[in-house]
Parts: sequence; C-alpha cells; structure tokens
Amino acid sequence: MELPILSAGKLILRPITEKDTAALFRLYSNQEVTHFMDIDAFANISEATQIITFFREMLASKEGMRWGITLLDHDELIGTCGFHRISRTHFKAEIGYDLFPDFWGKGIMTEAAGILLTYGYQELQLNRIEAFVDLENIASSRLLTKLGFRFEGLLRDAFFEKGRFVNAQLYSLLRREHAREAIWE
Repeated sequence: MELPILSAGKLILRPITEKDTAALFRLYSNQEVTHFMDIDAFANISEATQIITFFREMLASKEGMRWGITLLDHDELIGTCGFHRISRTHFKAEIGYDLFPDFWGKGIMTEAAGILLTYGYQELQLNRIEAFVDLENIASSRLLTKLGFRFEGLLRDAFFEKGRFVNAQLYSLLRREHAREAIWE
C-alpha cells in the first residue's frame, strides 16, 4: 500500500521519507512535543531513522499510517499525523498527531486532523475514530472537541508510559457524526 498525498487549505500531508530524518529528530527530541506521548524524547538521530522504518512497517501491515505535515509553500516537516491500531474488522482506528511548538495555536492541527478524518471516513471506510488523551493534555482535548469528538469516559491506569501508569480520556467520532458536522459547516 502506498500512502497518498493529501492536501487542503494551506497544508499538505505527505509520506515521511529519509529526507525528514533531521526534522523528525528535532520534533521528537523536543520535550514539549513528547511530553504526553508514549515515547521518550529522542536522544540520537538513529531513533528518527528507526521511527521512519516503524511508520513504513505499520503501513505495510495495514495497522497504521503516518503522514508528514508540511505547509503548502514550504516542504519542511512541521509535524506528523495519522492512524494507529486500524481495525478493518471493526471499521475503526485511533488518531494521533504532533506538531512543533512554534506552530501550536494556529489552527494547523485542526486543519490537518480534518483532512485525516475525511480520508478515514471516505477512503478507509471507517465508522469510528478514537483518541486517547492524557488528562493533562488540555490542548488535545480542546482540539478533539472542536472537531466534533465526544468524550466517552476516563480509563484509569490505561497506559504505562515513562515509568508510570497514566489515566486516559477516551474520545470518539463516528462517521454519521462527522457527516453531520460537515453539513453544518
């Protein structure tokens, strides 16, 4: 399977390649970016190479897909987004995203996630897209709510990350809810 290039507005979502190694290292070595993620901040550029391989393996196994986020007029990677834990049997996937702090609060992730949601429902024929959010990650909760996701509940000690158990909020958006949101916009 090949990852398509997706674009809308001022963004392009494109496959992540070796040319993105340095940018991925800068992104994932930034403590602000990885604070709520289930990975430690990168300490070595070889970790960026390994994650590119991981993204390719996820795509090949059809378990996930990850795009690089770039601005329309500049091909430098400013973040990533995609789907994990894709289940064709249950028509669902988990959404994930990250962005350099310089681009936070500018509507970029709202736009990128909107592109992803449309792709997920139309092309992948998903019925449900989920997100698991650390209780302290208020910005991510706000983003999901803005996109129409509904809070479903608190999962106690849902994940073991960075040496501790972490509670997670579960959000979801169903295809019919996304279609309704699109009509109202």
